[in-house]
Amino acid sequence: MAAVLRSNWCHLPGKVLVSLCVFAFAGCWEPQTVITGLVTLDGQPVPRAVLEFFPTSGTGRVSFTKTDDAGRYRVTVSPTKMSVVITATKIDGQEKNPYDPDGPLIDRVVNALPSRYGYQEKTPLTVDPVENETTTIDFALTSKPR
Repeated sequence: MAAVLRSNWCHLPGKVLVSLCVFAFAGCWEPQTVITGLVTLDGQPVPRAVLEFFPTSGTGRVSFTKTDDAGRYRVTVSPTKMSVVITATKIDGQEKNPYDPDGPLIDRVVNALPSRYGYQEKTPLTVDPVENETTTIDFALTSKPR
């Protein structure tokens, strides 16, 4: 009996691995498309911004990417209408460390973009990419609302 149990247990890791692979790759066969573009604020590239793409129809997957130092991005998304949230930070001077008031000053990090672009509920940004095509979408953000 012990030999039978040992034999069954020996095959368990392989079965678990196969099951995990099936679940892990189950979403990989859904339709996808690529979006590329440039993010600017008042005509200037926005380096190291984070872009998040949220399906508006309830189908598809959430995707995200970052811009490079020139403000360019590339992301693979579901081919469905999506709202886009863009956030970026910048250093705006220095301040006392609230956890070590007697220690050295630390950088004060603030939002680099207007808040209307940084919340899914408020963002005016949307995309509607075409399946199996690379779509170029530039985001020309402005400091002041239009």
